[in-house]
Amino acid sequence: MEQINRRRFLRGMGGSFLALPLLEITAAATSVIPKRITATGIFYGLVPQHFHPAEEGSNFQSPTLLKPLEPFRKDYTVFSGLDHNLGGGHNATKFFLTGIPSAQSKGFAEANVSFDQKAAMYVEGKTRFPSLSLDVEGSSEHTLSWTRNGTPVQPVRSLSRLYQMLFRKDDVHSLRQTERELADKRSILDLVVNQANSFQKGLGREDKEKLDQYFTSVRELESRIEQAKLWLGKEKPHTKYSLPKRVDSLALNERTPLYYDLIKLALQTDSTRVVTLAFTELGKDSGGLSGVSRGYHALSHHGQVREAIEELTIIESFHLAQYARFLRKLKEVKEPNGKTLLDNTMALLGSGMSNANSHSNRDLPVILAGGGFRHGEHKHYARRGRSSVPLCNLFLSMLQNFGLEIDRFNTSGGTLTGFETMG
Repeated sequence: MEQINRRRFLRGMGGSFLALPLLEITAAATSVIPKRITATGIFYGLVPQHFHPAEEGSNFQSPTLLKPLEPFRKDYTVFSGLDHNLGGGHNATKFFLTGIPSAQSKGFAEANVSFDQKAAMYVEGKTRFPSLSLDVEGSSEHTLSWTRNGTPVQPVRSLSRLYQMLFRKDDVHSLRQTERELADKRSILDLVVNQANSFQKGLGREDKEKLDQYFTSVRELESRIEQAKLWLGKEKPHTKYSLPKRVDSLALNERTPLYYDLIKLALQTDSTRVVTLAFTELGKDSGGLSGVSRGYHALSHHGQVREAIEELTIIESFHLAQYARFLRKLKEVKEPNGKTLLDNTMALLGSGMSNANSHSNRDLPVILAGGGFRHGEHKHYARRGRSSVPLCNLFLSMLQNFGLEIDRFNTSGGTLTGFETMG
């Protein structure tokens, strides 16, 4: 019998299923408009002196990178002093939304679950996709989303694939193919369960705990398969939006706004309420940005060379300009309750690295816009002895605002003080 690699199998299965349908209930038919969450993660940080304002409070002067956000001054908050109290350089960027490296997750009930997946579990069954994890470009190791079993969620990279998932009508052939794929996955699950059951006799306590965790993972995948079946043949929302021809061959700077466009449409049509977007490249070879002659990673290690910082700033300014464009698009959409899509969406942007030049993971660059919070300030949080205020405190505040009745998220010590909703 062919042996199945558990981690490889779970990685291949993670994040690829649909959720239970909302049936006849729609956002437009109810007075309760759902909250949404988006999180954009930039893997090489942001130059600190160009991102963090010198002044605290509402009268801060916008540094270079925040200038594209000036029209939305009252719609966002910029934070400083928050991080995960982690080292690890580039490796820690994968845990931007978790606060816990996978190697240190054993003592946590939900491993190193990312806050987007925590939110996705809360709304599972209400949208076609519990969440969407997107990666503009990068390797399979560059992920922001982690399940409660410590498994990375495999991101969608192709724009054409994303568009198909959201809007393209499934024909009979594709439906039958999907049915076959689900049946195959069901068969694989049965195989690995049988193999795992054969290992149970004679195991020590620690091995039994590991096997229990494995069975929990399997049960979750079984649930996703059954949920996916319920969506087969259900009509997808209609849109007049279309993608350019050969869209996946476009330069990265041309593709980036299209990802944000599809995210906006996914939220607007209630296809999902949780989206992450990861950026792992935007340099000379794939970026298409004028004035950038070197790779993104290389430029992040600028060595304080002025010319390199200038090129890096071009890339980072592009990120913030696209984020500002995204906020504008969300603000243009009026929802049935009279508020805008931005009012009902917590749009996070940041990085698990602050200064890539020194491989620092302290004082992370973080912005949160929309979602019903009181915005318009630079909020600085001073260190507590040797430790920073946990970024997970902000994540807890966001999850509570999303609707979760929890008082802790991963390494949080409570909600973020001084950061309140409009009420």
